[in-house]
Amino acid sequence: MNREEIVEILGLGEDATDEQIMTAIKAGAQAVEELAAERTKAEAAEAEKGQAESERDEAKAELANERAARSALLLDQAIAEGRISVAGRAAWEKRLRDDFAAGSVALANEKPLKTESAVRAAPGRRASVDLVALANEKMRKNPSMTYSAAFAAAMKEHPEVK
Repeated sequence: MNREEIVEILGLGEDATDEQIMTAIKAGAQAVEELAAERTKAEAAEAEKGQAESERDEAKAELANERAARSALLLDQAIAEGRISVAGRAAWEKRLRDDFAAGSVALANEKPLKTESAVRAAPGRRASVDLVALANEKMRKNPSMTYSAAFAAAMKEHPEVK
């Protein structure tokens, strides 16, 4: 090897001693090792970051699924209790999706709807007919009749009840 080229590559002066050349070579080798170690650390940190982002995305998806299931349960309960109508469900779903905390409190505070019976009793008729009782009576009179058939027959006899 040409000593002058090595001195020039290392950036040393022309009057550099062998010790100075060796020290510069060792420092360069150590810098290369440190750079490789830093690159390995950076790659490990990048992999860890990717895993953390993946876990975060999975957690967000799980939260969204749980929130949707909870919203559905809240809405089903509110409909069953008569606090909201079936037609109003879509609006409440949007409200819960937009702001679940405030929407769920508002839904819990809804008062039961005031509904009026669509069937009005005709003059001289009973105000209400108990179709279940009529179906049970028909089944007692005719033991081979199924409940579904008895209920359907009771509904045919009293079309005003829906």
